[in-house]
Amino acid sequence: MNKTNGNPWASGFGRLWRNKASMAGLGLFLFICLACILLPDRLKWNYFEPVFSDSLKLPGPEHIFGTNVLGRDMLSGVLYGGRNTLRIAASATFFAAVTGSVLGLVTGYFSGRTDFIISRLVDLVSSIPVILLALAVEYTLGWGKGRFGYAIAISAAPQFVRLVRASVQSIMGREYIEAARALGVGHFGIIRRHVLRNIATPVIIHLTNCFSEAILTCTILGYLVIGINPPTPEWGALVYRGKEYIFTKTYLTVFPALAIMACIISLNFFSNGLRDALDPRESA
Repeated sequence: MNKTNGNPWASGFGRLWRNKASMAGLGLFLFICLACILLPDRLKWNYFEPVFSDSLKLPGPEHIFGTNVLGRDMLSGVLYGGRNTLRIAASATFFAAVTGSVLGLVTGYFSGRTDFIISRLVDLVSSIPVILLALAVEYTLGWGKGRFGYAIAISAAPQFVRLVRASVQSIMGREYIEAARALGVGHFGIIRRHVLRNIATPVIIHLTNCFSEAILTCTILGYLVIGINPPTPEWGALVYRGKEYIFTKTYLTVFPALAIMACIISLNFFSNGLRDALDPRESA
């Protein structure tokens, strides 16, 4: 007898564990995250201490990813840059998920005027390009401190609002909701017992997609120099600073670009497997 049959979450994560492509994507992404968190401070070369005599050295045993024009070690730079990019993207995703889910829950559950007001605000925010939001946030809170993460969060939150709102509205007319109300269960009890468990799956699935999009947006903004002031590295900024040497010292752009690509692809593999495991009807 299969012990997971009565528990859809256990059954779903069992399917996820058996999905080799998804687990490989998760493993690669976790490896990159751990490397960016643990390794930069343990390397021989400190990215923040330029060695001008080592300027533009090609990748080799001493500098695995080579050095930039100031003699900074690029391996250290990519790891430090990943730490900053992933931190900003993760914070933005978490803020967007929490804020958007709460607003979506409120609009979907209570409807009426609350739904109308919040939905119009969400439509307004969705119409503003993330680049304009980032410029406004950076101008207001100070340039070059990584505050553009707030703009990424604000731009991503409407997706969670709409997702959760639609999910909540789809279950509000179900028999078990009516039965709970007839038994005198309050709003908090209905939300806790019936609503949250039904919206958890789509929110978790979308969370991984949002994280991937946040990483990509963060690097794009960094490439457009709407980001962190040098010498603090960030993946998009590293690609931007190496572009003038793209035909002579290609490694300056290739290595940070490969790190970005590896994160996006690995998260996409994991997200697809997560969707297939937790909501197999979507993949049918």
